[in-house]
Amino acid sequence: MDSVYYLKALPYILITLCILGITGNAISVCVLARMKSKPLRLLQYLNVVDVVLLVTICTIVTLDVLDMKGLIISALDPYYVIRCGIILMNVIQTFEAYLTVLIAFVRCMAVAMPFRFATCMRDSVQNKLLIATAVFSVLFNVPFILMNLLFLYEMSPSFSISILYIIFKQICCRILPILVIVICNIILAVSRCRMKSLPQANQCGSPPSRNSRSAFQLTCLVITITTMFVGTHGCLLVYDISVVAANVLESAVPGLDFCMIIINSATNFIFYCLIGSEFRTTLVSLCKKTQCFTRSNRSLSCRQRNNFAVPLETAL
Repeated sequence: MDSVYYLKALPYILITLCILGITGNAISVCVLARMKSKPLRLLQYLNVVDVVLLVTICTIVTLDVLDMKGLIISALDPYYVIRCGIILMNVIQTFEAYLTVLIAFVRCMAVAMPFRFATCMRDSVQNKLLIATAVFSVLFNVPFILMNLLFLYEMSPSFSISILYIIFKQICCRILPILVIVICNIILAVSRCRMKSLPQANQCGSPPSRNSRSAFQLTCLVITITTMFVGTHGCLLVYDISVVAANVLESAVPGLDFCMIIINSATNFIFYCLIGSEFRTTLVSLCKKTQCFTRSNRSLSCRQRNNFAVPLETAL
């Protein structure tokens, strides 16, 4: 891959952020699975997609660094592996964008129209929407896959075709998701303000109050995650428009694209810990059980060693 990093430390920073993001998202998947809450199911899928996306980016950057230093000794050219990784990254990135839109839309319906949400947005409907999103992500990136196949065979598409595809991608993967998410966030904020202004009959400590608190935290969490998506992809949208307007596709900085994607995918765990009190409680209990399990294993191994050691001493 013809990548030029103006800062020598940038690839190592990207790899470090990828590793931290993979760890945080993997922990989030385990904690959300333990919580067993249906509204958190889409967020769990988002964390899984973010793990795959960060692993792909980390592999691309690592192979690029090793290739530039001449440390790869293999019959397979790393250029082809990196190109395949970029194709996979674009497909996953498209799926992640529309999965984020689906999360914002589902939460918006649950807050603004709860009765219609209960009848229309069942689990089977959400599963069908997820499958449709995955199929659309693959089909949408077919032109990009064909363009990369041309690059692999040392052929390049015309400049006008590249510009048209970039514009089409910005409209479908950046502008439309950002518009839908902004509209959903505005509806969520207005709905929550109206619900907060209503008189509450239940005091803190009753089950309805706890349910409303968890619903409020989930709404704030969805707004925070989607706002991060809007911020990072908005920066990429402005950058890509400036690159296309200046007709300098060859001087584009790949590190900026990777950096924005990593920031968007690696910060979910931080938002969970800051906003979700139930998430923090489940995480602490999971850590305590893990420590107790390791201690019990250590004590069991020590007992087994002592049981083996006693017959040896008596035999001697």
